Amino acid sequence: MAWNHLQKSRPNGNLDALITFFASTVAHLPEVKLDKLIYIAHLYHYATVGELLTPIRFFSLAFGPHAPTIRIAVKALLGGQAISMAASRTSSDPVYSNPCLIVKAGAPMAAGLASSQLRSLQEVLQEWGDQPYERILDFTTRTVPYLSTPYREPIDWAASPPCRELKRTLSLAQRAAIHQFVGQPQAPFEYSEFSRQAGLLSVSEVAEIYLALAGGRPESLPDREHLGFDRQAVSRALTGSGEKRRSEPNEYPDEIDEAAQIADALFSGLCFRNLSARVALTAGMLFLKKRGYVFDGDVLESQWPPGHSHKIFKEWFWKVGVKVDTAPKSC
Repeated sequence: MAWNHLQKSRPNGNLDALITFFASTVAHLPEVKLDKLIYIAHLYHYATVGELLTPIRFFSLAFGPHAPTIRIAVKALLGGQAISMAASRTSSDPVYSNPCLIVKAGAPMAAGLASSQLRSLQEVLQEWGDQPYERILDFTTRTVPYLSTPYREPIDWAASPPCRELKRTLSLAQRAAIHQFVGQPQAPFEYSEFSRQAGLLSVSEVAEIYLALAGGRPESLPDREHLGFDRQAVSRALTGSGEKRRSEPNEYPDEIDEAAQIADALFSGLCFRNLSARVALTAGMLFLKKRGYVFDGDVLESQWPPGHSHKIFKEWFWKVGVKVDTAPKSC
């Protein structure tokens, strides 16, 4: 990836400019929030432009993505008096408040920032600058680059093609619906329109299925033991749906065939360190559930498929799922 000429003499590229930008524009900026805002800025810029703002490395840690280099840069800027630390409290009541230090700066350091980079920073500022740290933490720990990176490993941005979908995560309501479906696939399914327009599942949805099967909760941070999966294989499994149907006869409804293709590709790719088979079948079931299919109980426990192949999965989905008419009745 090409970097501008200023980064040749500055190993961390425009990191100083990013720090002073947020320090001068965000009213209440503890260092932990600064860390996450800079991660979001990298995510947004990569998703939109296909380039990284700086060459610093983010790691997948227990409390979200973290770049140790940011703290080093903050200390250096403090020494040079480009920024300062000010005491603050999280409550106006001195008895119950928790004192903390917030990062302050007089003016942003825009040298070396291109117009596209400034647009990305402004977008992050507008969407996240005044949000509480807890909400920012929830967002960053549900982003695909973080979830797909094993604990304590550096995030490989190139493993995900740049697209605006990287900037989207499942809401708590959407996550709760997926967790409920995993536990009770026969129950009514209430879900928003996320990813329906593409006609497929999203990588975020498949990842949430895995977290639910692993025992996580929709409102909790992902367990460090469950971080990491092959996001390229998951993406191929989802975007490749429909290719086989076009090339070979299909005696089943198109939706059944597509669900089988998704499950077969996820299973064959062994995308997750464990539970890959359950994730694959549950993903196919969720694909069908969103299209009006119902299931009689926990079919994964009572009617596990007799093998694993595209043909077997088609037969199994056809056997365990029944489509109901969800269209409005005419008078």
